Amino acid sequence: MSIYFRQTSSSSDPISTTEAVRNMLPLAQQPHSSITNEHPAPPPEEGERVVTINMKNVHSDVILSEFLEKTGATVIHPTPAELVEMKQVEERKERGAIDRAIVKKYIENKRSRERALLLIKQEAEAIKAANQ
Repeated sequence: MSIYFRQTSSSSDPISTTEAVRNMLPLAQQPHSSITNEHPAPPPEEGERVVTINMKNVHSDVILSEFLEKTGATVIHPTPAELVEMKQVEERKERGAIDRAIVKKYIENKRSRERALLLIKQEAEAIKAANQ
């Protein structure tokens, strides 16, 4: 994995949001990813530095620790509000799975009753036709 960092300008002004947005490439123009080196990482442009992390056959914990070490990033833990929100999302997923199972059983029962009713009608028609 190659991570590209732009060097900040020498002025003390931080890069404005509009300038940062202007520097971002549209998705269609971004280089492709490849594990077979079909699309190798492009060389860094002027004012960029590249941090490379070998991810092949490496556990995710090792990748994370190397990422944090090489990039100087810090782990940010979720706030209590975010933890509550994540719990709510998980509960909604669980409720959704339960609701899907209930609806599936309802639809199966409905179809089963419809098939049984159709079979009964066909038998009744056959009895009528045989009695005439």
